[in-house]
Amino acid sequence: MYNRTLLMVVYSVLLICSVVLFFVGINLRPAEGEPILLGIGALAMIFTAATFPIAYALTPAKGKQDASSDKAYAESLQQVIGVLRSINDRMMISDTAKRIAFRERDQETLRQVIRTEINRGNMETALSLAEEMSKTPGYEHEGQDIQRQIIAARADKMDRKVLEAISIFEQMLSRHEWDDALTEARQLQQTYPDSARVKNLAARVREARESHKKDLERQFLEAARRDDVETAMDLLKELDHYMTEKEAAPLLEVARGVIGKKRQNLGVQFKLAVADHEWIDALHVGEQIIADFPNTKMADEVLSMMDLLKERAAGQQQAARNYGGI
Repeated sequence: MYNRTLLMVVYSVLLICSVVLFFVGINLRPAEGEPILLGIGALAMIFTAATFPIAYALTPAKGKQDASSDKAYAESLQQVIGVLRSINDRMMISDTAKRIAFRERDQETLRQVIRTEINRGNMETALSLAEEMSKTPGYEHEGQDIQRQIIAARADKMDRKVLEAISIFEQMLSRHEWDDALTEARQLQQTYPDSARVKNLAARVREARESHKKDLERQFLEAARRDDVETAMDLLKELDHYMTEKEAAPLLEVARGVIGKKRQNLGVQFKLAVADHEWIDALHVGEQIIADFPNTKMADEVLSMMDLLKERAAGQQQAARNYGGI
């Protein structure tokens, strides 16, 4: 029979083993076999605690044993030490395996987090996580591949935004909103400094404006050549927003001719309307003369007649309403 000292050693080993099994079962994620480890550990602790008092009471003290018992005790002690060393070696192997398993689990979690951040559009966060993965032994290439994918996705996303913004910029150009287009071009260059698409937008505004000015000039000269005075006058008014005095000098003679014809035409229209007692038409033509040629003798003459024209135009409008109601 073993003495009580040996009994203490044996039960200590049993207790250690049961506690190890129990906590290993707790720490590992739920998987096949791990709940069994937890249960075995718990049962082992219960069995050890329940049987130790009985075994202790039934085991005689060391003084009652003979020399053969001492020898048997020493051999048993060596066996126990060997068992403990074996358990220690296996636990070390288990810890290494557990670290490997946990590392794989952590990397899979990291992959999921990276995918989530990419889907949310948080490219910088995803890139930082991928860089962290690339620093983990065994995952360098995967982390670098993910980094390249994120950089490509980020560039694609930025390019789509740039194209949308340029579309708005193009609409401004088509509406001849030069100042707004120039402001938009500068903002895009500040927002996307690395995009080649926005580098020459400001130059494009200046080129488009100059091209439009030359087109207006060409249309004006063609309208003047075919005596289309109304079109020529409208174009001349628009050209006034684009040309400096020096730039307008070559067109000055043609412009004077168009303006003279326009003034003459308005004078004829006004006289005919008054002669025909078309007071409403006379009022409208008179207002145009005053607006377009305010510093002329003709404008002064029309201005002196405005009160009479308004009175007679109002009477003519009332008569037209009364006639329409009959």
